[in-house]
Amino acid sequence: MNGMQIDWETADRITLLNLKDALQQLETEVKNHVENGSWMHPEDYHANMTQYIPALKTLIKYYGG
Repeated sequence: MNGMQIDWETADRITLLNLKDALQQLETEVKNHVENGSWMHPEDYHANMTQYIPALKTLIKYYGG
């Protein structure tokens, strides 16, 4: 057996933490754009609000977050 192996629960927990981190980063970027006027490309703002943030929330729920 080569390499490292982890159990499914550990793999799911790592996935959940990464998804939560990605969601937090996108939400922070959107908040900074809306509240502080930080620059964000209009297409990125739209995609974050309509696709990426909702998708991450769905996946986080699926992984038990």
